[in-house]
Amino acid sequence: MNSEAMYDVVIIGAGPGGLNAALYASRSGLKTLIIEKEVPGGKINSTSEVENWLGFKKISGFELSDTLYSHAMAFGAKFKSAEVVSIKHAKEFLQEVVLKNGEVIQTKTVIIATGLVNRKPTDIENFAKFDRKGISYCAVCDGPLFRNKNVFVLGDGNSAFEEALYLTSFTDKITLITRSDKFYAEDITVEKVKAEPRITLITNTYIKSLEGKDFVEKINLIGTGGKITTLDCDGLFPMIGFIPTSEFAKDLNITNEKGYIKTNEKMQTEVQGIYAVGDIRDKEIRQIVTAASDGAIAAKEIWNSLK
Repeated sequence: MNSEAMYDVVIIGAGPGGLNAALYASRSGLKTLIIEKEVPGGKINSTSEVENWLGFKKISGFELSDTLYSHAMAFGAKFKSAEVVSIKHAKEFLQEVVLKNGEVIQTKTVIIATGLVNRKPTDIENFAKFDRKGISYCAVCDGPLFRNKNVFVLGDGNSAFEEALYLTSFTDKITLITRSDKFYAEDITVEKVKAEPRITLITNTYIKSLEGKDFVEKINLIGTGGKITTLDCDGLFPMIGFIPTSEFAKDLNITNEKGYIKTNEKMQTEVQGIYAVGDIRDKEIRQIVTAASDGAIAAKEIWNSLK
């Protein structure tokens, strides 16, 4: 085994949890590698504005991601753009991270920080046909494509309400569909939506199906009493929650029945040398600040175990 080629810690995922772990680990002198298959920042990149990160009354998601990444790399951490397909626990202080291209990276410890991905609805007819053909999961990324178009947002949480608000930058024809009249978004965000004349809020309604030739053109809604209403639709943003991205870690048997990774308060899993931080963890509160906190704790615990 080439000890020079071995990392002290490999961090899978470059959201706020992974980036803060990289900052704390590298600043403590640990040989650190971050592996991310997309762009650093995670879901922050799809957030138009962040108002609850201490030190900034308001900052765009892109700006915050860039700030976090720059700081995380300031103390010698390395970054690799790649996809992880599995983790093999060889023995104490020896883990093997297997990449999609076949490369195997050896490390003493691993921090899993892969977060969540958007959940796709399974009960909307023709949804798969129009996925990425009028269906988008990121208004910050794709909003300009829907300028002056009829756009629908599905969901009753913060993501849906914030998505609808952001889309007002491009169109005044936005309809927010919720399946009940109970909202799970923050009150301040709900009130902003209700006060926004460019957003029509329709409650107690389901999306039955989508219609169109090459792209979405019509949406069929089922309201109270089962009445079906057909409306023009150029775009749909389904924001109905998230699912954990932990498939690559399934052989470690560290997830619960929903795919979230189980850890203790030190971010340790039941497999020695494997840690998890951020939204991928089985926990109650998932925020940027809690993910960052998880990352710091994991890095400190790893430093303690290796010193």
